[in-house]
Amino acid sequence: MRPGSAVAAAPPRFLALERWLARYEPWAPLGAIVVLQWLTLVAFVLVVRRNGWLFYQGGDETFFHTDGWVLSHGHIPESEIGFGWSYLITPIAGLFGPSFISSLPALVLFQTLVLLPIAVCCVYGIAARIGGRLIGYFAALVWVLAPFASIPLWDHRYHAKYVEQFLPQAFGMTGLGDFPSMVCVLVAAYFCVRALDTHDLLDAALGGLAAGFAIGIKPANALFLAGPFLAFAAARRIRQGGAFGLGLIPPLIALVLWKYKGLGHLPFLTPAPKALAAGAGAVEGTALPLGLVVSRYVHFDWTRMHQNYLELREFFWSTRLLEWLPLAGFIAAVRRSWPKALLLGGWLGAFVLVKGSSDQASVESGILLRLFMPGFPPVLLLAALIPLLMPTVGPLLWERFPVREVRLPRRRELAIAGGVVFGLLPVLLFAALRPLHGTHEVKYFDEHVIVPVDSSFTADVGRGGGGELVTWKPPSSGATHVFYRVYRARPVVPAPDPTLPPGHDGIRCTPTSGASDCRLEMQLLGTTRATSFVDKPPAGPWTYRIALTANWLNDQNAGDVMLLSAPAHLSKFH
Repeated sequence: MRPGSAVAAAPPRFLALERWLARYEPWAPLGAIVVLQWLTLVAFVLVVRRNGWLFYQGGDETFFHTDGWVLSHGHIPESEIGFGWSYLITPIAGLFGPSFISSLPALVLFQTLVLLPIAVCCVYGIAARIGGRLIGYFAALVWVLAPFASIPLWDHRYHAKYVEQFLPQAFGMTGLGDFPSMVCVLVAAYFCVRALDTHDLLDAALGGLAAGFAIGIKPANALFLAGPFLAFAAARRIRQGGAFGLGLIPPLIALVLWKYKGLGHLPFLTPAPKALAAGAGAVEGTALPLGLVVSRYVHFDWTRMHQNYLELREFFWSTRLLEWLPLAGFIAAVRRSWPKALLLGGWLGAFVLVKGSSDQASVESGILLRLFMPGFPPVLLLAALIPLLMPTVGPLLWERFPVREVRLPRRRELAIAGGVVFGLLPVLLFAALRPLHGTHEVKYFDEHVIVPVDSSFTADVGRGGGGELVTWKPPSSGATHVFYRVYRARPVVPAPDPTLPPGHDGIRCTPTSGASDCRLEMQLLGTTRATSFVDKPPAGPWTYRIALTANWLNDQNAGDVMLLSAPAHLSKFH
């Protein structure tokens, strides 16, 4: 290095910092950042409203846990969602049983103790390979502190939606699949950035495997692929791009098997059979000549995006800040590496365009923040790269503190193990398992949930209290306060449509070529915190079921149903 270079002119404080980092990094600084994240998380838990281990969930949490419980019993459920998160939590659901509340502590601990540190390490690795080790540590700190630092930037009317509804999901304290899918996307991005530096085909393949598994959790994560495609194309890394594509294949095959066996058709190729039965007019304009359904997955609505922008401007301190931080960071990344800048830019751009214009979510409802979660990492990463734009300090940061390779022992053996667990095993598992048939899981449309039917959760009906006394022994709920909903129906309920089968014991199952499609069709009699309920039904035979219900506010007027009991029968003919 020539005498007039930035490195030769480095101040003594940089040399002292360099010596300290050379001795202790990267694990000591990263360990301190992870501990800081856990401490901030503990403080957050102490002040946010919750019900034991139950934070605001969003409703879909029962989908993933129920599917995991069905998988633990050797069947493929009706696969309305992706397989990835349910597959990962299958051991937890199998060990703790069908009740989501019983599994929740293990789910939260797994995400906060394992997945959160993985996310921090990936953020460091991506940023360090673009701007050097100090930028990597800075990005990790931004990742940890930004969710809390941005709280005052939201309007007071939006405080509850951001703090109480979004942040628990962003920290992995729920049963939803958004947080684990974001971590998988971060892992994929790290291996892509690493492959751009090392030219290693194994790194690129691992990136593809992680991206494929993220798609297996939530198919919408396919939006991330725009980033690697642009990056490998700009770097002219055809071999690495091919290895990335090969890594995608096993999880995608598993997703195809999961969908086909669980639904009886592939939703991304053809509309649902029920839509086809509705007539050709319902399908016309939805499918291409080969049956490929596109609009369901990729749909851009400028009006919806503009509305979300207006809502964001209403509730956030400055939309200009959100616009210029990523743009400035992109310019900083371009100065270091066009392919890496395009990786982050393509990743962010795809999520902004598609999720930002989704008709399923809005800023005002708070749903858009959750759906956009896998798109947040490039926002924070790009913002953390802005110091690279500083005229003197910027070049000094990445010249003095370049990234150092961390060699893992038995790297290839670990890569093979990852390929087996996240690629080969799901394929073999879903190829071998049969679709679920029977009433072991049901949909409850009133609350938009899918819940298990627990045969060990029983109820009895007898005379008492001036009527028919329904009693039950509740499952364990730990520190979570629960209540119960009592339902009643005829043992056999005629179908409103002659093409549908009758319902039995309050559950109607529609014949499908995949797993059973079962719905709860019972009259809600009342809600109670007791373990008994007095009913005065008309004469005739009746079936009762009890639903274990809980929510983060412990509010009996809100949801969600978590578990459904076995039927209890009453014969009353007088």
